[in-house]
Amino acid sequence: MKPVMPAIAFCIVTIAQPASATVEDCMVDTWIADMRDVADMMALQMQGTATPVRGEIAMQIADDGSFTLLADDMIINVQVPNVPAMDVKVVGYSAGQLDAADNVFLASVSDYNLVGSADVLGQTMEIPFSSETGMGGGGTGWFECAGDTLRFEATVDGVTNANRMPRLWRRR
Repeated sequence: MKPVMPAIAFCIVTIAQPASATVEDCMVDTWIADMRDVADMMALQMQGTATPVRGEIAMQIADDGSFTLLADDMIINVQVPNVPAMDVKVVGYSAGQLDAADNVFLASVSDYNLVGSADVLGQTMEIPFSSETGMGGGGTGWFECAGDTLRFEATVDGVTNANRMPRLWRRR
């Protein structure tokens, strides 16, 4: 009877602990977004073409599922029909919780502070972003983590929504 008691006590303790988000071990690290892929996402969103100029987007994922995405002086040159080419700059961060297992993820954002601006004909215009529609705003979908690469395909209401989570990442 005594050997059963520790097992029962362990089960009770395990059940009583609060559930928290988890990620697969291969995701825990610092990742750098593929800027060509980010430019392609921006081109799709703005219905034009885009080329990365400089900067990067880094994302740190902890083993408890918390993540921070940081846009460091990211600049992408964008060309849309009937508008002069413009440099779009994004700086700031997004932070939240990631739950990822069995190639399915849910990213929820609790702190969003990404700021965009564009230089058009010598004038700087602010570009409003929000966690509901902007890059780094989280999402759900599937992911693949293999070696030094991480890939996300986010969806909203069953439709692929590539502008929410950069898709292709490499390990820093």
